[in-house]
Amino acid sequence: MKKISTLALALIAMGTLSMPASAQVKFEPVSTPTLESGWYQMRQVVGVTRTDISATAPRYVYSAETAKDGKYYFASDAAQKSDATAFVYVDNTDGKYAIKSINGKWGDFVAISSNTKPATYDITQVDKNNPTQYRVGTKSYWEDWQNWNYIAGSQNSGNARFEFSKVNPADNYDVYSVVAAGDFNPNTMQITVTNTSDTNKGTKTVYNGGNFFFTKGATVTQDNFTVVDNGTTGYSKTVKFDATAKTLVVEYTLDDKENKYTTLLTSSKADIAKTGVGLPKAESKVRTTFDAAISAFESEQTYEKYVTLSEAQTAYYKSTDVQMPEDGKVYVITNVQQDGTCYYFSYKSEDKLKAVSDKSQAAQFVCRVVNGKYVFVNVEDGKYLVVAAINSSGTNNGKGYITEYDAQWTDLTLSKNSILSCFNIGGKRATSGNKQNGNFIVDKKDGAFNGWDMTEGNTASYTTAFKLEEVSYPNTVTFNTVSDVEGVSNLATFSAPFATVVPTDVTAYYVSTADNSKATMKAIEAGKAIPANAGVILTSTTGTEATMIPATTETAADLTGNKLGNSAGAAKTIAADDHAYILSAVDGQTAFYKGKVGTTLGMNKAYLTLNEAGAPEAISMNFGGNVTGINQIVNAEQNNAPVYDLTGRRVVRTVKGGLYIKGGNKFIAR
Repeated sequence: MKKISTLALALIAMGTLSMPASAQVKFEPVSTPTLESGWYQMRQVVGVTRTDISATAPRYVYSAETAKDGKYYFASDAAQKSDATAFVYVDNTDGKYAIKSINGKWGDFVAISSNTKPATYDITQVDKNNPTQYRVGTKSYWEDWQNWNYIAGSQNSGNARFEFSKVNPADNYDVYSVVAAGDFNPNTMQITVTNTSDTNKGTKTVYNGGNFFFTKGATVTQDNFTVVDNGTTGYSKTVKFDATAKTLVVEYTLDDKENKYTTLLTSSKADIAKTGVGLPKAESKVRTTFDAAISAFESEQTYEKYVTLSEAQTAYYKSTDVQMPEDGKVYVITNVQQDGTCYYFSYKSEDKLKAVSDKSQAAQFVCRVVNGKYVFVNVEDGKYLVVAAINSSGTNNGKGYITEYDAQWTDLTLSKNSILSCFNIGGKRATSGNKQNGNFIVDKKDGAFNGWDMTEGNTASYTTAFKLEEVSYPNTVTFNTVSDVEGVSNLATFSAPFATVVPTDVTAYYVSTADNSKATMKAIEAGKAIPANAGVILTSTTGTEATMIPATTETAADLTGNKLGNSAGAAKTIAADDHAYILSAVDGQTAFYKGKVGTTLGMNKAYLTLNEAGAPEAISMNFGGNVTGINQIVNAEQNNAPVYDLTGRRVVRTVKGGLYIKGGNKFIAR
């Protein structure tokens, strides 16, 4: 050790020369397996990127006075600091550590400081031969950065080593603490307290939890401090200085607290009640956390629980673990502007996609999920939704639809938008240029479509936020149970304005021929789709329901000669010239029964058309030789054979519409 001259010792005794840093605080490395909480000096003795760091040439860690690139780091220097900035505070909580600089900033895993205490990490002895040396960090580690005078860090090294020397700042300084109290949220609010007195031997500016180190016995008053805060709009503050306790307390009170509590609780309960596409799933952690925060705040309205609830609501808004659109579900797509203005996708006003303010004009789209992307088909006319490009670029002159499936245009992406329950919807929008893919974007002033890339854009002038509202639409078929058709237990009719896939365990038939006795059913080839606007009969041996989803790559079946009419897209009123027979069961007998003129057939159904002389009241169904209950329809007057009712009793006179047996055949009296 370098000796101090006799003259220097004399000057020190006279008070005209300060003791050198190395003499002021002797660095005595600790070697315990764990470090107790308290103040330390800290130095690096094994380098990683710097070759000039060693046990004989350590670099001393101290609290940086100013930020670099907006972040605070722990600085380092070859010389031991002569003032209080050399101290760091080690917090040991149940064997897990955090290190704080004197300005109140906490070091995270890689020594970049933050306002709040980070997730704790390890300070570990890793070399039994060098028990004074410790590694700092868990998975991410504190270490030197080449040619830079601060500690930064690495995610994979862990080779740097540090030593710690226990100190007691109160031996040499009057230590004052800065505390933010009351209604203070460290995640969103920040205070800085500055003291430029010559007696302040630490950093000039500290944060909540920081410390000032004044010369022993120095006179300190509240006037010596300047408090600046951020993120405190809507709060009142009171500064309390206590020279005896050596504290400067900045206490905050939330303005209009009762009303803010009520408003947050009301909005939170309304948010948690919402379910559906774009909202967190029922089983999601963010929803259960939000629900628990609501219950806790409702039972005890404290500021701490107010902050917890506010943060849970924010997390709920930002969650990406949300319910996505599903196969076969039908949605109205709504653009949501920041001020709540809504525009709806529509094709009604002209032959192109428009964003209109009248919801009654909104198109409805049935969804199909394809390899994690989404295909939307207009249920009114089978148009496939594509990105509406500006200046007529893109496919189909930028009309926002194509009539046949084309994966490069129709397969759209959905990403969660920051507006609650909304998505960004994007896809291919142009064949050339540097933004060939883009999100739908709608201007606030007139609902016009605009150009964009695949990022989110929410401003007062435009948004990429779209809500998908599920609506009821008859593309889920409910089967009728039948018992008089061999091999068939469930039966229904179907049609739609768009080509549809035949679901698993369902067989689709069309009527290839029909006469006055029976309609012959022909199965659609497996793997083929049901064409748009085609009436079909569906059978199932297992399910009671089947949801019909839009076809994409499936080829539509050829149904030439199909005798089935349809009500695809709209309910149909039966007219005389329809010659319609409706699939029904009468007294347990399944057949096509003559439709009554003026009655209504529901949307997306099918019916038999038969315009032949002497057409009967009912037509049986022939499924490849298996004929439904009424095998032959005859008139009682055609011969003199005796007539019986269904109980076997002979009858003399029939009643129109009644079901009877004659010559071994069932018939309906006319």
